[in-house]
Amino acid sequence: MIRSYSFQKTKGANDMKGRWIYAAAASLLGNLTSFFHPAIAIVFFLLAFFLLKRNILSSKNAAILIMIYLALIMRSEFASEHNRTSLSGNESEFEITMKESAKIDGDLLTVFIDLAEKKEKLAARYKIKSETEKKALTDHLGTGMTCRVNGTLQTPSTSTNPNSFSYQEYLNHNSIFWILEIEQLHLSDCSYRKSSLVLTILKIREMGINYLLDHFPEQTAPLAIALVFGERDFIDQTTIASYQKIGIIHLLAISGLHVGMLAGMFFLAGIRAGITREKMTSILLLVLPLYAILTGAAPSVLRAVFMMLVVLLAKKLKAPIQLADVISIVFIGYLFISPYIIYNAGFQLSFAVALSLILSAPIILKRFSESYAAILAVSFVCQMAAIPILLWHFYEVSIISIIANLIFVPLYSSIILPVVLILFIFDLLTGGKADLLLNVFEKLISFLNWIAESLSAIPNSAIVLGRPSLIMLIVYLLLIPAFFAGWERSKNKKVLIKSGVLPILAILIQHFSNVFNPAGEITFIDVGQGDSILIKLPYGKGNYLIDAGGTLMLDTEDWRMRSDPYETGKDTVVPFLKSKGISKIDKFFLTHGDMDHIGGASAVIREMRVKSVVISQGAEISEDEKDLIVQAKLKKANIAFTKAGDNWSIGDSAFQVLSPFGNRMKDVYTGKNDGSIVLFAKVGGLNWLFTGDLEETGESQLIKSYPNLKIDVLKIAHHGSKTSTTDSFLAAVNPRIAVISAGRNNRYGHPHNDVMGRLKEFNVHVLRTDKQGAVTYVFKGNSGTFSVQLP
Repeated sequence: MIRSYSFQKTKGANDMKGRWIYAAAASLLGNLTSFFHPAIAIVFFLLAFFLLKRNILSSKNAAILIMIYLALIMRSEFASEHNRTSLSGNESEFEITMKESAKIDGDLLTVFIDLAEKKEKLAARYKIKSETEKKALTDHLGTGMTCRVNGTLQTPSTSTNPNSFSYQEYLNHNSIFWILEIEQLHLSDCSYRKSSLVLTILKIREMGINYLLDHFPEQTAPLAIALVFGERDFIDQTTIASYQKIGIIHLLAISGLHVGMLAGMFFLAGIRAGITREKMTSILLLVLPLYAILTGAAPSVLRAVFMMLVVLLAKKLKAPIQLADVISIVFIGYLFISPYIIYNAGFQLSFAVALSLILSAPIILKRFSESYAAILAVSFVCQMAAIPILLWHFYEVSIISIIANLIFVPLYSSIILPVVLILFIFDLLTGGKADLLLNVFEKLISFLNWIAESLSAIPNSAIVLGRPSLIMLIVYLLLIPAFFAGWERSKNKKVLIKSGVLPILAILIQHFSNVFNPAGEITFIDVGQGDSILIKLPYGKGNYLIDAGGTLMLDTEDWRMRSDPYETGKDTVVPFLKSKGISKIDKFFLTHGDMDHIGGASAVIREMRVKSVVISQGAEISEDEKDLIVQAKLKKANIAFTKAGDNWSIGDSAFQVLSPFGNRMKDVYTGKNDGSIVLFAKVGGLNWLFTGDLEETGESQLIKSYPNLKIDVLKIAHHGSKTSTTDSFLAAVNPRIAVISAGRNNRYGHPHNDVMGRLKEFNVHVLRTDKQGAVTYVFKGNSGTFSVQLP
């Protein structure tokens, strides 16, 4: 690829200088062989054979690669074998030690804790009882404090929708297997009992964060906390979302730039104070690991810190080393110490982007004499390297990120970061006398956040491609390095343009594989106590969404309000749609006005291109529906009111609205549930009936109006309420399969035992989102297969 990564023949060299990148690849393949599939061993041995055959590696080098590969397999197997809990789950009394500063958001306290007697980590939650208690816990509960508490152990939630985030897997990869639900947390039962260097550093971190919150202005304080201490939780979620959408979220994390700048300032300060270079190098070797702890030890921080440690150590030993070797050695060490870090998105992005820059800099970046052209090239290199990782975790890539980086990177690297550090130090030294400077700086931060929000609001500023398949990942991993190699070799613009087609080709392949996919699907998305159903037709002929789930918003005291409360549309439906490569909804059916059906609709309208919002003509429009109509019109969506008789066909699929009956039957509907849109569909060789929250009266009218209605799959109305799914209705429509969308342990007792009894009596096979997660039917032509997310 690029000079230090190109296939150049050696002259029988027996050392690994310049070749540690192959060792890093071997360590990665060893890890993947253990965690994913033994067949990956074939890839490793083919790679080793190729490098040996081409004289890129000597026999001794190849032996080292094999040893590293086998060592990582054994280390990963060992980690897997010992990554288990020692608790039974029945324990109720605990002595816990706070591993970090507790996060208090509204009435919820969360913190990672240690159980000293069991040597096990837990995630702990506590529901705060009063505003007074919240203030006391905020003021007095600190890092390193040990408390005696009572509580229950809960198993972390797993992913209940395809491609969704699994909190259980996330915790398990960090050797955490339980969530401790604390019943009472009394400060009188807490005290500082143990002390260590790590705890001392963490207390200093906590004090520093509190100092910034108390002394810095509203928007500057969260930014300063992120840039100085690596803690992003205090930044407003709107700002986070804006930075993420335009591809500059990395600026809010501590990176190699931060570490290098701080180390440089510290080194120069020591030299000016009369300390020799050799001693300052030794001091840095001691200080940098402490700094990593102080900033939260995120993967990007650890990578930067340990790379600098390797460079300093090599310098101290007078052993010159290439940067590509440095990052490779750090990668191998990191993976050996913490094998499960391979699952961490921050780890993946940090090493992928850093490696691409290290390999690109000697050849590509030296061609740019103008600083802005170099920044543009750096941004482009980073974006290309990050594409497969971003798509895997976030399903989309920003198309304006290069421009956004061109604006923000110079400002952050040359102004924001240095000024934040200087203002923090100055305010500390002067006893809080930096107010005037901070107020000026606050205006700059507010302006930059406004620019970020404005850029993120640009329509179609991101390409939604969905989570790539394994084959697509391989395509990206082949074409993107090929692009870099072509860029390295390019002597003129024509060659550069030709090589530049490769990453675009990879994106087009994934896009058209979505559009021309011969398979369609119907998925009952698990949205808890609510409904949301995706109908995705083959060959990109249509995407229909029936409802979007939602939760009932209750009046809450201000102190209980959370900064980023869970919202079904934003947190479940939209990510699911994007993971499928869907950015456009052709028809968005809002069956009726209940919040458990339309509560998530606002996020869908905001984040997706919705062509048409379809609303029932048979019931009075609620205030919430009116608000959604206004939002939809602002987004240029068509508003359509539907009633019985409306129908359309696309390819082999046919759809007909069976209810409501419009103004002709207004006296029929005693409530909005019976005014639900009822949709009949012939899709994938089956007859489907989507019933909204239809109740007994509505069902009776339906079978009267359509006496010959026969179906294969019935979406059980009203989540299995006993007021629906009557014997007469089941006898009339005669379904083979029923799908119930309901929340786990919901307070309504849905589905009702009477309904389950009726379904059993009629020999209907039942699938439930509360028990099995999302229910999916994937089809080609007139045949398909049902699957569920949870076994």
